[in-house]
Amino acid sequence: MKGAIQFFLDFLVEDPKTGYLVTNPSTSPENPPKGPGYEYFFDEVTSMYYFTTICYGASIDMQILTDLFGYYIEAAKVLSLDPEFRAKVEVARSRLTPPQIGKDGTLQEWTEDFEDLEPEHRHNSHLYGLYPGNVISAKRTPHLIDGCKKVLEKRGDGASGWSRAWKVALWARLYDGNRSNKIFKGYIKEQCYPQLFAKCGTPMQVDGTLGLAAGITEMLVQSHEGVIQLLPALPDEWDRGRFDGVCARGGFELDINWQDSNITEVEILSKAGNTCRIDAVGKFKVTKDGKKVAVKINKDRSIEFKTQAGGIYKLVQN
Repeated sequence: MKGAIQFFLDFLVEDPKTGYLVTNPSTSPENPPKGPGYEYFFDEVTSMYYFTTICYGASIDMQILTDLFGYYIEAAKVLSLDPEFRAKVEVARSRLTPPQIGKDGTLQEWTEDFEDLEPEHRHNSHLYGLYPGNVISAKRTPHLIDGCKKVLEKRGDGASGWSRAWKVALWARLYDGNRSNKIFKGYIKEQCYPQLFAKCGTPMQVDGTLGLAAGITEMLVQSHEGVIQLLPALPDEWDRGRFDGVCARGGFELDINWQDSNITEVEILSKAGNTCRIDAVGKFKVTKDGKKVAVKINKDRSIEFKTQAGGIYKLVQN
């Protein structure tokens, strides 16, 4: 991480219009903005359309760097390393161009408020910070959520298999399981082979195949907010089920049962012996080997309890 940050501290430049730091050159993968100099042109020799996506400060760049710098700062504190360099990174992180809402109400894809040449483009690069990143959050940045939803509405529920897989995960981060499920069913109907491999003009595109599994996981368990959330984006149609072996941050592996859209039992394997925080206050008691485990109730209404590496803990309804 430090080597990557050293590179970007050298690479970033100040935007003369805003004073923020930006990457330059940059690109928002494959999606061309609509602005001066950004135009399609047709090559009669190759019979192909061409366009440029080169810009400065694409939103995906700034979100990736916000995450990267933040992870380094956190790691350096835990390890008690590089206090002087860490301070430099903290200053640079505070100067990165933040997410912005454009005049059309959508989250901007570029530092400048360009329109899209392709309004229904398959990529959602400027939503990296919502998923798989951790810059945009329904809990921590609620002022950006409507802008994210408007991007997804504008792009639509269609496109290639991997694009739909990403949209399943994005809507799950927005806690809309029914919308995720709608896109999932469209993927099954239109964008996968009988073996469930994703289509995208090739025999199989692995980011769609594995991405869809990640999106389904995100519908049933989330842990990026520092607490394990159970069934955060459960569709109405999935009112009963079982989900085994899902891994959550902190070194936990969960088996989950639910009925009538409510959790009935959770089994948690602690792989690292970390403290477990889970959104389950008032709903469950925690046991290990049949004995009740002491829990602490936090201000965010989550519970936490200490674990031992290799220990198996059960959450059962009160």
